[in-house]
Amino acid sequence: TYFPDPKGMNDQLKSMGMRSIISVWPRFERESRYFDMLSAKGWLLKDKDGHAVDGLPVRADRAGALIDSTNPEARAWFWSKIRDNIASQGFDWFWLDETEPDLVPDGSFYSIGSGDRYHNLFPLLHTEGVAQGSVRDRPDFRNLILSRAAYLGSQRTGGLFWSSDVHATWETLKRQVPAGLNFTASGLAYWGSDIGGWQWPSGPKAEHPLLVDPAGATAMAAAYTDYPELFVRWFEYSVFSPTLRIHGQRPGTALWQYGKAAEPILADNLRLRYALIPYLYAQGRQTYETGAPFMRALFMDFPKDPKAATVGDQYMLGKAFLVAPVTEQGQTKKSVYLPAGTAWYDYWTNRRYEGGQTIEADAPIEHIPVFVRAGSIVPIGVQVDSTASKQALESIRVYPGANGTFTLYDDDGTTNGYRAGKDGRKAELVWDDASGKLTSRQPLPSGQALSGLIKIMGGQ
Repeated sequence: TYFPDPKGMNDQLKSMGMRSIISVWPRFERESRYFDMLSAKGWLLKDKDGHAVDGLPVRADRAGALIDSTNPEARAWFWSKIRDNIASQGFDWFWLDETEPDLVPDGSFYSIGSGDRYHNLFPLLHTEGVAQGSVRDRPDFRNLILSRAAYLGSQRTGGLFWSSDVHATWETLKRQVPAGLNFTASGLAYWGSDIGGWQWPSGPKAEHPLLVDPAGATAMAAAYTDYPELFVRWFEYSVFSPTLRIHGQRPGTALWQYGKAAEPILADNLRLRYALIPYLYAQGRQTYETGAPFMRALFMDFPKDPKAATVGDQYMLGKAFLVAPVTEQGQTKKSVYLPAGTAWYDYWTNRRYEGGQTIEADAPIEHIPVFVRAGSIVPIGVQVDSTASKQALESIRVYPGANGTFTLYDDDGTTNGYRAGKDGRKAELVWDDASGKLTSRQPLPSGQALSGLIKIMGGQ
Protein backbone atom coordinates (compact mmCIF):
# COMPACT_ATOMS: atom_id res chain seq x y z
CA THR A 1 0.00 0.00 0.00
CA TYR A 2 2.73 2.45 0.96
CA PHE A 3 5.12 1.38 -1.81
CA PRO A 4 2.95 0.62 -4.85
CA ASP A 5 5.80 0.68 -7.38
CA PRO A 6 9.07 -0.46 -5.73
CA LYS A 7 10.82 -1.01 -9.07
CA GLY A 8 9.98 2.50 -10.25
CA MET A 9 10.98 3.91 -6.88
CA ASN A 10 14.38 2.23 -6.98
CA ASP A 11 14.97 3.30 -10.58
CA GLN A 12 14.32 6.90 -9.53
CA LEU A 13 16.59 6.59 -6.48
CA LYS A 14 19.44 5.25 -8.61
CA SER A 15 19.04 8.14 -11.05
CA MET A 16 19.58 10.43 -8.04
CA GLY A 17 22.74 8.63 -6.96
CA MET A 18 21.08 6.70 -4.12
CA ARG A 19 20.97 2.98 -3.38
CA SER A 20 18.46 1.04 -1.31
CA ILE A 21 18.63 -1.54 1.45
CA ILE A 22 15.51 -3.29 2.75
CA SER A 23 14.79 -5.06 6.04
CA VAL A 24 14.01 -8.77 5.75
CA TRP A 25 13.04 -10.70 8.87
CA PRO A 26 13.59 -14.45 9.39
CA ARG A 27 10.14 -15.23 10.83
CA PHE A 28 6.92 -16.45 9.23
CA GLU A 29 3.48 -15.98 10.78
CA ARG A 30 0.78 -18.63 10.41
CA GLU A 31 -1.09 -16.32 8.04
CA SER A 32 1.97 -16.19 5.76
CA ARG A 33 1.64 -17.71 2.29
CA TYR A 34 4.73 -19.79 3.13
CA PHE A 35 4.04 -21.03 6.68
CA ASP A 36 2.31 -24.33 5.88
CA MET A 37 4.91 -25.31 3.29
CA LEU A 38 7.83 -24.46 5.58
CA SER A 39 6.27 -26.31 8.50
CA ALA A 40 5.54 -29.40 6.38
CA LYS A 41 9.14 -29.52 5.15
CA GLY A 42 10.49 -29.10 8.70
CA TRP A 43 12.28 -25.88 7.74
CA LEU A 44 11.25 -23.98 10.89
CA LEU A 45 12.64 -24.06 14.42
CA LYS A 46 10.84 -26.95 16.18
CA ASP A 47 9.86 -27.98 19.68
CA LYS A 48 10.71 -31.39 21.14
CA ASP A 49 7.65 -32.92 19.43
CA GLY A 50 8.65 -31.65 16.00
CA HIS A 51 6.12 -28.82 15.78
CA ALA A 52 7.05 -25.34 14.60
CA VAL A 53 7.78 -22.95 17.46
CA ASP A 54 5.33 -20.16 16.72
CA GLY A 55 6.58 -17.04 18.45
CA LEU A 56 6.27 -15.81 21.99
CA PRO A 57 2.67 -15.02 22.94
CA VAL A 58 3.61 -12.37 25.52
CA ARG A 59 4.49 -9.92 22.71
CA ALA A 60 2.45 -9.58 19.57
CA ASP A 61 5.39 -8.30 17.56
CA ARG A 62 7.29 -11.52 18.25
CA ALA A 63 4.72 -13.80 16.63
CA GLY A 64 5.85 -16.14 13.89
CA ALA A 65 8.17 -19.10 13.42
CA LEU A 66 11.90 -18.86 12.74
CA ILE A 67 13.36 -20.12 9.47
CA ASP A 68 15.86 -22.89 10.28
CA SER A 69 18.96 -21.52 8.63
CA THR A 70 21.02 -24.48 9.84
CA ASN A 71 19.23 -26.44 7.09
CA PRO A 72 21.00 -25.85 3.74
CA GLU A 73 17.76 -26.31 1.79
CA ALA A 74 15.94 -23.79 3.98
CA ARG A 75 18.80 -21.31 3.56
CA ALA A 76 18.73 -21.70 -0.21
CA TRP A 77 14.94 -21.29 -0.30
CA PHE A 78 15.08 -18.14 1.86
CA TRP A 79 17.61 -16.53 -0.48
CA SER A 80 15.57 -17.52 -3.54
CA LYS A 81 12.57 -15.62 -2.21
CA ILE A 82 14.69 -12.56 -1.46
CA ARG A 83 16.10 -12.76 -4.99
CA ASP A 84 12.80 -13.29 -6.77
CA ASN A 85 10.49 -11.13 -4.64
CA ILE A 86 12.75 -8.30 -3.51
CA ALA A 87 16.03 -8.00 -5.44
CA SER A 88 14.01 -8.25 -8.64
CA GLN A 89 12.36 -4.96 -7.66
CA GLY A 90 15.67 -3.12 -7.68
CA PHE A 91 16.64 -3.34 -4.02
CA ASP A 92 20.41 -3.55 -3.80
CA TRP A 93 21.19 -4.93 -0.36
CA PHE A 94 19.49 -6.63 2.55
CA TRP A 95 19.12 -5.72 6.17
CA LEU A 96 18.84 -9.03 7.99
CA ASP A 97 17.17 -8.03 11.24
CA GLU A 98 16.53 -10.20 14.30
CA THR A 99 19.53 -12.42 13.63
CA GLU A 100 20.19 -13.08 17.34
CA PRO A 101 17.61 -14.68 16.73
CA ASP A 102 14.84 -12.80 18.51
CA LEU A 103 12.99 -16.10 18.86
CA VAL A 104 15.42 -17.63 21.36
CA PRO A 105 16.37 -21.19 20.31
CA ASP A 106 17.08 -22.54 23.82
CA GLY A 107 14.77 -25.46 24.54
CA SER A 108 13.96 -25.85 20.85
CA PHE A 109 15.60 -27.67 17.98
CA TYR A 110 17.37 -26.85 14.73
CA SER A 111 17.91 -29.42 11.99
CA ILE A 112 21.44 -30.02 13.27
CA GLY A 113 20.56 -30.35 16.96
CA SER A 114 19.34 -28.51 20.01
CA GLY A 115 19.16 -24.76 20.19
CA ASP A 116 20.94 -24.94 23.52
CA ARG A 117 23.99 -26.54 21.93
CA TYR A 118 23.98 -24.35 18.81
CA HIS A 119 22.78 -21.18 20.52
CA ASN A 120 25.17 -18.80 18.70
CA LEU A 121 25.19 -20.38 15.24
CA PHE A 122 22.10 -18.81 13.66
CA PRO A 123 23.51 -15.32 12.87
CA LEU A 124 26.50 -16.87 11.10
CA LEU A 125 24.58 -19.32 8.92
CA HIS A 126 21.64 -17.00 8.24
CA THR A 127 23.84 -14.19 6.88
CA GLU A 128 26.06 -16.67 5.02
CA GLY A 129 23.07 -18.11 3.18
CA VAL A 130 22.15 -14.69 1.79
CA ALA A 131 25.78 -13.78 1.08
CA GLN A 132 26.46 -17.02 -0.77
CA GLY A 133 23.24 -16.69 -2.76
CA SER A 134 24.13 -13.15 -3.75
CA VAL A 135 27.59 -14.22 -4.91
CA ARG A 136 26.11 -17.05 -6.98
CA ASP A 137 23.21 -15.14 -8.54
CA ARG A 138 24.74 -11.66 -8.68
CA PRO A 139 28.42 -12.51 -9.33
CA ASP A 140 29.35 -9.03 -10.55
CA PHE A 141 27.58 -7.16 -7.76
CA ARG A 142 29.30 -6.55 -4.42
CA ASN A 143 27.29 -7.84 -1.48
CA LEU A 144 26.53 -5.92 1.70
CA ILE A 145 24.43 -7.11 4.64
CA LEU A 146 23.28 -5.01 7.57
CA SER A 147 22.79 -7.40 10.45
CA ARG A 148 21.76 -6.94 14.07
CA ALA A 149 23.81 -9.85 15.37
CA ALA A 150 26.90 -11.76 14.38
CA TYR A 151 29.09 -14.71 15.27
CA LEU A 152 32.75 -15.36 14.63
CA GLY A 153 33.22 -15.72 10.90
CA SER A 154 30.46 -13.29 9.95
CA GLN A 155 33.11 -10.93 8.56
CA ARG A 156 33.03 -13.17 5.46
CA THR A 157 29.47 -12.12 4.60
CA GLY A 158 30.04 -8.45 3.82
CA GLY A 159 28.30 -7.67 7.08
CA LEU A 160 27.85 -4.37 8.89
CA PHE A 161 26.74 -4.70 12.49
CA TRP A 162 25.28 -2.35 15.07
CA SER A 163 24.40 -2.28 18.74
CA SER A 164 20.69 -2.96 18.25
CA ASP A 165 17.69 -1.08 19.64
CA VAL A 166 19.52 0.96 22.29
CA HIS A 167 18.08 3.72 24.45
CA ALA A 168 18.38 7.42 23.60
CA THR A 169 20.34 8.46 26.71
CA TRP A 170 23.78 9.76 27.59
CA GLU A 171 24.54 6.60 29.55
CA THR A 172 23.82 4.53 26.45
CA LEU A 173 26.11 6.70 24.31
CA LYS A 174 28.90 6.20 26.86
CA ARG A 175 28.46 2.43 26.63
CA GLN A 176 28.75 2.41 22.83
CA VAL A 177 32.48 3.12 22.92
CA PRO A 178 33.75 0.11 24.94
CA ALA A 179 31.06 -2.09 23.39
CA GLY A 180 32.34 -1.23 19.92
CA LEU A 181 35.95 -1.86 20.88
CA ASN A 182 35.10 -5.28 22.30
CA PHE A 183 33.10 -6.09 19.17
CA THR A 184 35.82 -5.12 16.69
CA ALA A 185 38.48 -6.89 18.74
CA SER A 186 36.68 -10.14 17.88
CA GLY A 187 37.60 -9.60 14.23
CA LEU A 188 34.30 -8.09 13.08
CA ALA A 189 35.45 -4.76 11.68
CA TYR A 190 32.28 -2.93 10.69
CA TRP A 191 30.72 -1.60 13.88
CA GLY A 192 28.17 1.16 14.31
CA SER A 193 25.11 2.20 16.28
CA ASP A 194 21.75 3.88 15.76
CA ILE A 195 22.85 7.50 16.09
CA GLY A 196 20.84 9.11 18.85
CA GLY A 197 19.58 5.72 20.05
CA TRP A 198 16.73 3.66 18.64
CA GLN A 199 14.21 3.85 21.46
CA TRP A 200 11.82 6.79 21.67
CA PRO A 201 13.91 9.76 22.88
CA SER A 202 13.41 10.12 26.63
CA GLY A 203 15.85 10.62 29.43
CA PRO A 204 16.51 12.40 32.72
CA LYS A 205 16.47 16.18 32.84
CA ALA A 206 19.71 17.87 31.81
CA GLU A 207 22.00 18.60 34.76
CA HIS A 208 24.15 21.19 32.96
CA PRO A 209 23.52 24.16 30.69
CA LEU A 210 22.55 23.04 27.20
CA LEU A 211 25.23 23.24 24.54
CA VAL A 212 22.68 22.98 21.72
CA ASP A 213 19.57 25.15 21.71
CA PRO A 214 16.62 22.80 21.04
CA ALA A 215 14.56 25.51 19.34
CA GLY A 216 12.95 24.15 16.19
CA ALA A 217 13.78 20.51 16.95
CA THR A 218 11.03 18.06 16.02
CA ALA A 219 12.89 14.78 16.49
CA MET A 220 11.76 14.36 20.09
CA ALA A 221 9.17 15.49 22.61
CA ALA A 222 9.65 19.08 23.74
CA ALA A 223 10.48 17.98 27.30
CA TYR A 224 13.72 16.25 26.26
CA THR A 225 15.58 19.50 25.81
CA ASP A 226 19.12 18.08 25.70
CA TYR A 227 18.34 15.47 23.04
CA PRO A 228 19.71 17.63 20.18
CA GLU A 229 22.98 17.90 22.12
CA LEU A 230 23.03 14.13 22.65
CA PHE A 231 22.38 13.53 18.97
CA VAL A 232 25.20 15.91 17.96
CA ARG A 233 27.70 14.14 20.22
CA TRP A 234 26.56 10.72 19.00
CA PHE A 235 26.90 11.85 15.40
CA GLU A 236 30.41 13.21 16.04
CA TYR A 237 31.42 9.84 17.48
CA SER A 238 29.95 8.03 14.48
CA VAL A 239 31.87 10.19 11.99
CA PHE A 240 34.97 8.44 13.35
CA SER A 241 33.41 4.97 13.40
CA PRO A 242 33.52 2.33 10.64
CA THR A 243 29.85 2.84 9.77
CA LEU A 244 27.58 5.88 10.13
CA ARG A 245 23.81 5.50 10.07
CA ILE A 246 20.72 7.14 11.55
CA HIS A 247 17.71 5.03 12.49
CA GLY A 248 15.25 5.26 15.32
CA GLN A 249 11.80 5.34 16.80
CA ARG A 250 11.16 9.09 16.73
CA PRO A 251 9.17 11.69 14.79
CA GLY A 252 12.04 12.50 12.45
CA THR A 253 15.60 11.53 11.65
CA ALA A 254 16.71 14.09 9.03
CA LEU A 255 19.58 16.36 10.05
CA TRP A 256 17.36 19.45 9.93
CA GLN A 257 14.91 18.00 12.46
CA TYR A 258 17.19 18.43 15.48
CA GLY A 259 16.88 22.22 15.57
CA LYS A 260 18.42 25.26 13.96
CA ALA A 261 21.45 25.17 16.27
CA ALA A 262 22.22 21.50 15.63
CA GLU A 263 21.81 21.50 11.85
CA PRO A 264 25.00 23.40 10.86
CA ILE A 265 27.09 21.36 13.30
CA LEU A 266 25.72 18.11 11.89
CA ALA A 267 26.21 19.33 8.32
CA ASP A 268 29.86 20.21 8.99
CA ASN A 269 30.48 16.80 10.55
CA LEU A 270 28.78 15.06 7.64
CA ARG A 271 31.08 16.93 5.25
CA LEU A 272 34.01 15.78 7.37
CA ARG A 273 32.85 12.18 7.03
CA TYR A 274 32.81 12.51 3.24
CA ALA A 275 36.23 14.18 3.29
CA LEU A 276 37.60 11.16 5.17
CA ILE A 277 36.25 8.58 2.68
CA PRO A 278 39.65 8.10 0.93
CA TYR A 279 41.23 7.37 4.31
CA LEU A 280 38.38 5.11 5.46
CA TYR A 281 38.18 3.17 2.19
CA ALA A 282 41.90 2.45 2.39
CA GLN A 283 41.36 1.17 5.94
CA GLY A 284 38.62 -1.13 4.68
CA ARG A 285 40.97 -2.54 2.07
CA GLN A 286 43.68 -3.12 4.68
CA THR A 287 41.16 -4.94 6.86
CA TYR A 288 40.21 -7.10 3.88
CA GLU A 289 43.87 -8.00 3.35
CA THR A 290 44.95 -8.50 6.97
CA GLY A 291 41.83 -9.19 9.03
CA ALA A 292 42.80 -6.45 11.50
CA PRO A 293 39.93 -4.11 12.41
CA PHE A 294 40.50 -0.44 11.73
CA MET A 295 38.63 0.70 14.84
CA ARG A 296 40.57 -0.69 17.77
CA ALA A 297 41.40 -0.20 21.43
CA LEU A 298 44.66 1.59 22.25
CA PHE A 299 46.42 -1.52 23.54
CA MET A 300 46.40 -3.02 20.05
CA ASP A 301 48.56 -0.20 18.68
CA PHE A 302 50.57 0.50 21.84
CA PRO A 303 51.24 -2.87 23.51
CA LYS A 304 54.35 -1.55 25.30
CA ASP A 305 52.44 1.25 27.01
CA PRO A 306 50.75 -0.28 30.09
CA LYS A 307 48.44 2.71 30.56
CA ALA A 308 47.02 2.24 27.07
CA ALA A 309 45.52 -1.06 28.21
CA THR A 310 43.45 0.73 30.87
CA VAL A 311 41.77 3.26 28.55
CA GLY A 312 38.27 2.26 27.45
CA ASP A 313 36.81 5.54 26.21
CA GLN A 314 39.33 6.27 23.44
CA TYR A 315 40.39 4.32 20.37
CA MET A 316 42.41 4.34 17.19
CA LEU A 317 40.75 4.63 13.79
CA GLY A 318 43.46 3.27 11.55
CA LYS A 319 47.05 4.08 12.39
CA ALA A 320 46.55 7.85 12.25
CA PHE A 321 43.57 8.92 14.36
CA LEU A 322 43.13 8.78 18.12
CA VAL A 323 39.47 9.48 18.90
CA ALA A 324 38.04 10.51 22.28
CA PRO A 325 34.22 10.69 22.08
CA VAL A 326 32.35 13.09 24.35
CA THR A 327 29.68 11.18 26.26
CA GLU A 328 28.68 13.61 29.03
CA GLN A 329 26.01 16.27 28.76
CA GLY A 330 27.38 19.81 28.95
CA GLN A 331 31.01 18.66 28.65
CA THR A 332 33.45 21.02 26.91
CA LYS A 333 36.74 19.56 28.21
CA LYS A 334 37.85 15.94 28.21
CA SER A 335 40.84 14.21 29.75
CA VAL A 336 42.65 12.44 26.93
CA TYR A 337 45.59 10.08 27.30
CA LEU A 338 48.15 10.31 24.50
CA PRO A 339 50.10 7.02 24.32
CA ALA A 340 53.86 7.05 24.73
CA GLY A 341 56.40 6.48 22.01
CA THR A 342 55.16 9.09 19.56
CA ALA A 343 54.13 12.72 19.28
CA TRP A 344 50.53 13.74 18.61
CA TYR A 345 48.81 16.59 16.78
CA ASP A 346 45.45 18.05 17.70
CA TYR A 347 43.47 17.50 14.47
CA TRP A 348 41.59 20.78 14.87
CA THR A 349 44.42 23.13 15.87
CA ASN A 350 47.58 21.28 14.69
CA ARG A 351 49.11 21.85 18.12
CA ARG A 352 51.74 19.20 18.86
CA TYR A 353 51.94 17.20 22.10
CA GLU A 354 54.41 14.60 23.31
CA GLY A 355 53.01 11.19 24.07
CA GLY A 356 52.91 9.51 27.47
CA GLN A 357 50.75 12.17 29.12
CA THR A 358 47.14 12.98 29.89
CA ILE A 359 45.90 16.38 28.73
CA GLU A 360 42.72 18.35 29.15
CA ALA A 361 41.54 18.60 25.56
CA ASP A 362 39.08 21.18 24.34
CA ALA A 363 35.73 19.66 23.39
CA PRO A 364 33.50 22.42 22.04
CA ILE A 365 30.10 21.29 20.82
CA GLU A 366 31.30 21.57 17.21
CA HIS A 367 33.64 18.58 17.50
CA ILE A 368 35.08 15.89 19.75
CA PRO A 369 38.80 15.58 20.59
CA VAL A 370 40.74 13.90 17.79
CA PHE A 371 44.53 13.57 17.58
CA VAL A 372 46.82 12.42 14.79
CA ARG A 373 49.97 10.38 15.36
CA ALA A 374 53.25 11.86 14.15
CA GLY A 375 54.33 10.25 10.88
CA SER A 376 50.77 9.86 9.65
CA ILE A 377 49.70 10.43 6.06
CA VAL A 378 46.01 11.32 5.76
CA PRO A 379 44.31 11.68 2.34
CA ILE A 380 41.41 14.14 2.30
CA GLY A 381 38.73 13.95 -0.41
CA VAL A 382 36.91 16.78 -2.11
CA GLN A 383 33.25 17.25 -1.25
CA VAL A 384 30.85 15.08 -3.25
CA ASP A 385 27.09 14.64 -3.05
CA SER A 386 27.42 10.93 -2.41
CA THR A 387 29.82 8.04 -2.91
CA ALA A 388 28.12 7.45 -6.24
CA SER A 389 30.26 10.36 -7.46
CA LYS A 390 33.90 9.95 -8.32
CA GLN A 391 35.87 11.61 -5.52
CA ALA A 392 39.14 13.38 -6.26
CA LEU A 393 41.68 14.20 -3.57
CA GLU A 394 41.59 17.65 -2.02
CA SER A 395 44.91 17.20 -0.21
CA ILE A 396 47.29 14.71 1.35
CA ARG A 397 48.14 15.80 4.87
CA VAL A 398 51.44 14.79 6.43
CA TYR A 399 52.06 15.04 10.17
CA PRO A 400 55.85 15.22 10.66
CA GLY A 401 57.90 13.82 13.50
CA ALA A 402 58.45 10.25 12.29
CA ASN A 403 58.72 8.30 9.06
CA GLY A 404 55.45 6.99 7.73
CA THR A 405 53.69 5.07 4.97
CA PHE A 406 50.11 4.93 3.74
CA THR A 407 48.58 2.85 0.95
CA LEU A 408 45.86 4.65 -0.96
CA TYR A 409 43.30 2.33 -2.52
CA ASP A 410 40.37 2.79 -4.86
CA ASP A 411 38.15 0.62 -7.05
CA ASP A 412 34.75 0.84 -8.70
CA GLY A 413 32.97 0.30 -5.39
CA THR A 414 30.23 -1.97 -6.78
CA THR A 415 31.66 -5.08 -8.42
CA ASN A 416 33.63 -8.06 -7.09
CA GLY A 417 36.60 -7.36 -9.33
CA TYR A 418 38.73 -6.46 -6.32
CA ARG A 419 38.78 -10.11 -5.26
CA ALA A 420 40.71 -11.08 -8.37
CA GLY A 421 42.94 -8.04 -8.26
CA LYS A 422 41.04 -6.41 -11.10
CA ASP A 423 40.12 -2.74 -11.13
CA GLY A 424 41.68 -2.04 -7.72
CA ARG A 425 44.30 0.73 -7.82
CA LYS A 426 46.93 1.29 -5.16
CA ALA A 427 49.55 3.90 -4.45
CA GLU A 428 52.00 3.52 -1.58
CA LEU A 429 52.87 6.90 -0.11
CA VAL A 430 56.16 7.21 1.79
CA TRP A 431 57.10 10.08 4.11
CA ASP A 432 60.80 10.55 4.87
CA ASP A 433 60.91 12.74 7.94
CA ALA A 434 64.62 13.58 7.73
CA SER A 435 64.38 14.97 4.22
CA GLY A 436 60.83 16.28 4.60
CA LYS A 437 59.74 14.58 1.38
CA LEU A 438 56.60 12.64 0.46
CA THR A 439 56.86 10.29 -2.49
CA SER A 440 54.57 7.79 -4.21
CA ARG A 441 55.75 4.52 -5.69
CA GLN A 442 52.73 4.35 -8.05
CA PRO A 443 50.48 6.94 -9.69
CA LEU A 444 47.65 8.10 -7.44
CA PRO A 445 44.35 6.22 -7.96
CA SER A 446 42.69 9.57 -8.65
CA GLY A 447 45.10 10.29 -11.50
CA GLN A 448 46.15 13.54 -9.83
CA ALA A 449 49.70 14.82 -9.41
CA LEU A 450 51.12 14.27 -5.94
CA SER A 451 53.03 17.55 -5.83
CA GLY A 452 49.99 19.80 -5.79
CA LEU A 453 48.24 17.90 -2.98
CA ILE A 454 50.81 17.79 -0.17
CA LYS A 455 50.12 19.71 3.03
CA ILE A 456 52.65 19.51 5.87
CA MET A 457 50.78 20.03 9.14
CA GLY A 458 51.96 21.42 12.44
CA GLY A 459 53.40 24.64 11.12
CA GLN A 460 56.35 23.02 9.37
